[in-house]
Amino acid sequence: MGVTRKTQLFQRPSILFFLLTCLMLIPFEASGNSLEDVLKAGELRHLGIPYANFVTPDGQGLDVELVRAFADHLGVRYVFVKSTWKNIIPDLTGKKIKVTGDTVKTVGNCRKKGDIISTGFTVLPWREKIVSFSSMTFPSGIWLISAMNSKLTPIKPSGSITDDIEMVKKNLAGVSVLGLQGSCLAPGLYGLQKTGAEIHYFPPDHDLDEMIPSVMAKVVDSTLMDVPVALVALARWPGKIKVIGPLSPPQKMACAFAQDSPELKKAFDSFFSAYKKNGAYRRLVEKYYPSVFTYYPDFLTMDE
Repeated sequence: MGVTRKTQLFQRPSILFFLLTCLMLIPFEASGNSLEDVLKAGELRHLGIPYANFVTPDGQGLDVELVRAFADHLGVRYVFVKSTWKNIIPDLTGKKIKVTGDTVKTVGNCRKKGDIISTGFTVLPWREKIVSFSSMTFPSGIWLISAMNSKLTPIKPSGSITDDIEMVKKNLAGVSVLGLQGSCLAPGLYGLQKTGAEIHYFPPDHDLDEMIPSVMAKVVDSTLMDVPVALVALARWPGKIKVIGPLSPPQKMACAFAQDSPELKKAFDSFFSAYKKNGAYRRLVEKYYPSVFTYYPDFLTMDE
């Protein structure tokens, strides 16, 4: 009897170790983010990055209110999940990626942390290969911004966006330009390496609100900036910065969903169409970006 009891005592740790080993060998299953998953969990996880008036440092902003309204529409709890420009797509899709120009390659798997990206997120060709975008939520484009006392001179618009872009590029030889890899501010997307410009890259883990102050502090001569953020900056620092001209054709921003979550995207598009028609979204835009209608007076009907 004593021998049997001792044998059992030695066997139990072995059995426990065996079970733990087996658990470690089970393939990792990421959290789902389909419409069914969202409704079952009772919460909508909003992936965002503090960025201009889309997502503010204090947890407010255009996209915060938009996604909170969508969560209310679904009858679930709103949850904000802070991310970074480097990780936000993996946080949505559960796929680690490597981006080279317009090419995107999956290089591994990771946990899905959110159900929807909404953070002033620009629709780019490479992003369309890995996520599904909603209808347009905001108009955009890329401008070159410099300090008011910069030697760079704003172009005179020609009436042709293509000609205007070329005029800007012709003046960039020897000019330092700040950009951000893996985003809509990546210089390579706009062929700036061919202009003779001195390209600098902003640290991806830093607050993007520091890009324009870097220009004002003369750390660099100029910076790429998307239109919505530039509008906020012009109002925030009147007389200290200037727009040299465009470096891209018109772009659009939208919410992004995992490609295996078509029903959630469909639910958002239906909600957003009604949200625009009843005037709620216009009031939201006027709250956070009142000057956008000066530049894009008809944008709320551009994607119908």
